[in-house]
Amino acid sequence: MNSLKVLVIAIIALSTSAFTFVDDAKPAESEIKAEIFSHTNDMVFIQLQKPTEGRLKISIVDEKGELLYTETVKKGLTTLKRFDISKLPSGNYLYKVSSQSYSVAKKIEKI
Repeated sequence: MNSLKVLVIAIIALSTSAFTFVDDAKPAESEIKAEIFSHTNDMVFIQLQKPTEGRLKISIVDEKGELLYTETVKKGLTTLKRFDISKLPSGNYLYKVSSQSYSVAKKIEKI
């Protein structure tokens, strides 16, 4: 009877720690490490640090909701994208980096 109790306690302890490990690892895999910033009023940069998901999409949308630019970035490559926005009219633009499970977006105003 004592060995049965020990076995049950061991199984519960092992299964709990296994589930904890899986839950802790999941957010790190799906999180996008991206920086979206403007250096001047004419340049916007998007920097990606080795995306872990296969399909990572960069998109730029204007105030009217029209898609101006879209691109898919490969998994595992550190990427720096530079966008010359000098010819765009003044207004707000949404820069977005997204995967199937996570997204980062920033609204940047062009004066």
